Amino acid sequence: MADDEKRRHHRFMALLEIRVRPGEGVPEDLQLMTKDIGTGGARCFSNRSLPRDLGLKLTLSLVGGDPRSPAMVEVEAKVLRTFNKTSAIEARRFEVALEFTRMEPADRARLQSYLNGL
Repeated sequence: MADDEKRRHHRFMALLEIRVRPGEGVPEDLQLMTKDIGTGGARCFSNRSLPRDLGLKLTLSLVGGDPRSPAMVEVEAKVLRTFNKTSAIEARRFEVALEFTRMEPADRARLQSYLNGL
């Protein structure tokens, strides 16, 4: 079965900045940016390889709307897999698949509304 057949949530192509909060096993210089995203997870560009099942606490910036005050969504996620893209620039050297494991209902609604507008 293909990955897109296994997904429960539709993914949208969107380049969103992510702020990663410090945590156990999280590299201090970790940078993530979404490649595609849905309410259940995201595929991201990363400057670091991340181990499977690593837990992350993230803040997503939903660009659009008011540029002085972009909407923010707080998410907890776990790493499903990481692929090394050796030919990519350092900031995008790895592609990381994330599953969102916890999100407040208001944040989920905010994210879904944002995605519906893409």
